[in-house]
This record gives sequence, C-alpha cells and structure tokens, in this order.
Amino acid sequence: MNRIKKYISVILCVVMFVTCIGINTVHAEQATHTGTVNVSDALNVRKGPGTNYNSLGTLSPNAEVTIYGEPVTGGDYKWYKIAYKSGYGYVASNYIINVKEIPKYDYNADFEANLTKQNFPESYKVLLRKLHAAHPNWVFLADHLSMTWEVAVREESKVGKSLVQNGVSSIPDSWKSMADKAYNWTDGKYVSYDSGNWVTAEREVVEYYLEPRNFLNENYIYMFLDQTYNPNLQNAEGLQKILKGTFMEGEFPEDTYETYNDVIMDAAKKSGVSPYVLAASIIIEQGVNGTGGSISGKIKGYEGYYNYFNVRAYASGGYDAVTYGLIYAKGSGSLGRPWNTRAKSILGGAEHYATGYVKRGQDTLYYKKFNVITPSFYVNQYMTNVQGAYLESSKLKSAYSSVNSDAALTFSIPVYKEMPSENKTALPTSKGANNYYITDLKVNGSTIEGFDRYKNSYEMIVSKDTSSIAFSAVVPSGASVSGTGNISLSEGKNTITLTVTAASGKKANYTLSVFREEGGEDSAPEPTVESDYKIGTYVSGITIGTNVGDFVKNFGVKNGTAKVFNSANQQKTSGVIATGDKVVVYNTKNEQTLSLNIVIFGDTNGDGKVSIVDLARVQKHLLEISLLKNSQNTAADTNRDGKISIVDLARVQKHLLEISQIAQ
Repeated sequence: MNRIKKYISVILCVVMFVTCIGINTVHAEQATHTGTVNVSDALNVRKGPGTNYNSLGTLSPNAEVTIYGEPVTGGDYKWYKIAYKSGYGYVASNYIINVKEIPKYDYNADFEANLTKQNFPESYKVLLRKLHAAHPNWVFLADHLSMTWEVAVREESKVGKSLVQNGVSSIPDSWKSMADKAYNWTDGKYVSYDSGNWVTAEREVVEYYLEPRNFLNENYIYMFLDQTYNPNLQNAEGLQKILKGTFMEGEFPEDTYETYNDVIMDAAKKSGVSPYVLAASIIIEQGVNGTGGSISGKIKGYEGYYNYFNVRAYASGGYDAVTYGLIYAKGSGSLGRPWNTRAKSILGGAEHYATGYVKRGQDTLYYKKFNVITPSFYVNQYMTNVQGAYLESSKLKSAYSSVNSDAALTFSIPVYKEMPSENKTALPTSKGANNYYITDLKVNGSTIEGFDRYKNSYEMIVSKDTSSIAFSAVVPSGASVSGTGNISLSEGKNTITLTVTAASGKKANYTLSVFREEGGEDSAPEPTVESDYKIGTYVSGITIGTNVGDFVKNFGVKNGTAKVFNSANQQKTSGVIATGDKVVVYNTKNEQTLSLNIVIFGDTNGDGKVSIVDLARVQKHLLEISLLKNSQNTAADTNRDGKISIVDLARVQKHLLEISQIAQ
C-alpha cells in the first residue's frame, strides 16, 4: 500500500510540474528552433516531408514556426518538421528564414509566480516563456481589458474602421470586406475610406491583427513596447537603423538641423515619445521614399506647408485626406502651427502624438491602432491601416538591436475577457472575393418579401394546405449554394437553412422560417421577445449604425415575427435603425401583438447617427426656438434624467469630438 501511495505521489508531482512549465503534451518532442515564413501568399503545411503528402492547411506570410530538429530530404526539397495546430506538419525549408535556436527555458519559480499573479492565460504563458528564455530581463505586464474578445472584434471590424490597401498584389480580395457600405454594387468597386484607395478589411483579417497571441514572438513583440522616451534604451545609433534606406537617411533639407536623425531625436526629447516610434510613424505615413503629398510642400493652395505625421489627414468636407490634413497644418494655435517648415511639422506632430495618444494611455503601437484601453473605446485611433502596428513593430525591432539584449524592456500585453482558450485566428489565404451575398431569394418562383442581400433571416406564413415549397437562390459568380430545392413542411414552424460559399471559401448562412398554419381553429401562440436590447415604454440600447436586418435578428421574437417601420409608417427592410422608427411584433397568423417606438440617444433628427445637426436641434430646443417632441425629445435626454439640459448638449458635443461616446 505504501509503495502504491509513493507511485501516485510521484505521478502527481510530474503532472504538476508539466502543468507549471506549460509543456504541450501533444508536442512531446523537444522543439529546437524557430523560423519565419517567407512567402507572398501562403505556405502549405504537409502531412509528411514531400509534395506527395496531403496538405494539412496553410501558414500566412511572416508567421513564426516552431521547428523540431534538422531538415530532412523529401523529393526536390528539404523539409522542416514543425508544430501545427495540435500536432505536427512539414514545410519546405527554403521558405523558412530567420531560423534561430530556441534558448532552453529553465523553470523559474519567480517568473512563473509573476505570470500567475497577473492572471496571464496559459496560452499566453507558453509564448512568454520562450521570450523569457532569450531575454530574462524583459518585463511582461498583463492589461486586463474591460470588453470581451467578441465585442472588440465586432467594433474594430465595423465598416471604415480598419482598412487594407486596394489594388496591391500583397492584399488579395479575400482580405477585403463586401459588407454594407464597404462595397458599391452599382459600379462593382470597393468603397474607399482613405486616400490611396484604402478599403474596409474583412472581419477575419481584423481578428488576426487584433489577436495579441499572434505577435508574442521575437519579430513582433515590440508592438506592445512602452513608447515613452528613455535615453537609456533609445539613441541616435538605433534611430539611424530605422532611417537607413529611407528618404530620411541623410541631410535635413532645412538649416535648423543637419540631419533627420537630429530633428527626430530633438522631437523625442521635447515630446517624451520614443524617437524610434516617431521615425516608424513618419515612414508608414509618408512612405520609404517620402512620396506622400503631405510633405511635398507643393499642394496647390498649401505650398510650403507640411504634415509629416498626417495629423487629421482623412477625407472630410469634400476634401481628400492630404488636403484636409494640410488645412490643419496651415491653421494657427497649438503645437507650433502653422507648420510652414519641415522642422515645425515634425516637432509639432510629435507633441500632438504625445498628448493625443501616449500620455493618455495609448502608449504602445497596438493601442495606437486599436484603442481598447481608454474610455472612449474604438475612437481616437491613430491609423486606419489594420496592419499598422504589425508593420511598425518590425522597424522597432531593428532599432532596438543596437541596445544591449539584457535591457529591461517593458511590454504591456492586452488580455480580453472571454478569449478563446487557444489562438485559432489565421489570415485568409484564398485570393477569391468574399462575395457570398445572394442576389435573389425565391419561394415558389417569386422573390421573398423584404429581400435584401445583407439580410440573413426571413419569415413567412403559409396556409395549412401548403405541404411544401420550392426554395431557390441566385448566387454571385464563383460562389456555390446548398440547401435549396423542394422543401417539405410540417405544421407549425419550419426552419430552412441555405449555405452560400464564396470564391474565397468563406461561408454565410441564410435562414427562412416558414410558419405553416396548424389544423383546427385554435388561436396562434402569443409571441415572446428575448432581446439584449432595453425594452420598456420604448426600445433602446441599440448600437449606433445597427442595420435593420441585424436589429430584427437580435430583437429575438419567438412564435412570431418583427418588422420595422419608419416615422411615415412605411416598412423598413434596409438602412440603419433611427430614432422615430418603431418595431411591430406579429403572431404566426400575422396579427399585430406589440408596437414600440425606437430611440437612439443623441439622434434627434431620425437619421440614425449623431451629427452636428443633432447638436443644433438640442440647442434650438434649449433656446425654445424649436421644441423636440415624442421620440426625438426622449433621444435628446442623453443622461436619462427626465429633462433636456445643458448637460445633454455637452454630451452630444463630446460625442462629436470623440472625447466620450453617448451610451445607448
């Protein structure tokens, strides 16, 4: 008995040790090296060492791989055995660069205790242990964020929020969104949201660049690095590594400084922002060759004005992004404006970046792109390029290679609520478009009532004599569909699902709920509403910009249907939800059972958004020039205290200035 207890004790100790150091029991073999995928599109992962083996999947460009042992020969290539998903795979070694030996991680009780104290998830710990083995003095801080992972992905994926460049070979169509307002079906073009033809990124692309665990490696950990200026860690030598090969490598074209290195180092000292970050930002904004119009000094009407950091350079008021940014540069006031010299633009832009971002908490490249850290979430984001933090982090790595590798760098790493236990995000690898939007949906040969390509769910009622329907869909070129045909119906509710697969491989489901009347004269069951929205005397809690289809879907009617009507009592099947709309609930016999007005707080003119027009309407109400009535009056009471006051006016102003958002 004692011997059995002893064996059990030993086994438990081994299990506890394995758990502590995070060994993946599936990958029991000892990893030896890491490397970086060097392809322009995607790299096949094979089941064995040769092209005759089936593909297990693909790896994205610049992905980091974990290698086991030396390459083996298979056909015309040599192959690395790598960790892939929960097992192993093989990749051609000639497509793997930056192969480095993995430093052995010796279990460190203090380091492990610190990770646990900060509540780093286990999936983070596995990656941080590798970094700790190579850089034992690096400090990793867990930023536990207030939002869930799903909410962050949804908000950062909204149309116009995170962009990719259109018309370049490195960005396939599968990376581009074709959602409502992201694609123009009339001219067949993606909608541009920034100069240079930048278009909305597909959700999976946003999710990949938002996922912190994709970048906890030697190449990209720098996107989480503290951006404040530290003369012990940042110097002119490191800065020159970033500037080398760019338009800023040599002399400064003005008498105030000898070189770009000199002016950027001075801007860092005065603003308190890392010179490496400032340099990387300028290169991203103006290009390696400095071809950005914002620094040409030759734009008509704005000759001699410069905007190196593209401050407020976005299309607005009929102006393109460059011109609108130069309007700001030509203005007077703070930050040394007008920026009528290159030096003023660099110094003033650095101070703008310091006060507008670094000093308010957006103090890493990651938070600079994705504002998930300050109270006005998802706004005040320095760049729309979804790859921005990723691209700039590689430049920082180059600069910090001049610093002693034992330096105690500090990295603030975001941890979202309700994250998946393991990172499963990957970039789309197909070049095909994400066009899974059906162009027509028919029942018995006729287009279904309320059809809209962006609407994914439909409902209809048929008589008890209808035993089947013919269900068909017209899909775009290159897409396929399943789930159509002659469908038999049972009495009561029937749910029919069809799946469209786009050329990119992405799938979308469309559902049709058919209510077949039951025999007899029994009354229809009372509909019920199970919704995340706030339902009382009116419906609120609706995110600004929510489209009609999503609202109806999320309204959650059971044993019935919901329809939206505008203030003129006309049914809305597309567009966005606005103040003055109403939602009407019907039972399975199409009898109305409930009608509620809808309120979007801050939207007083009923267009579904908060604009300068709404600010003016609240002002006129307070001055008793023109009084708001009914739902519009309720929408103006943004703090819900039962009256409209100067406080409500201020809240609308702050919303427009992106200082704080009006809660719904």
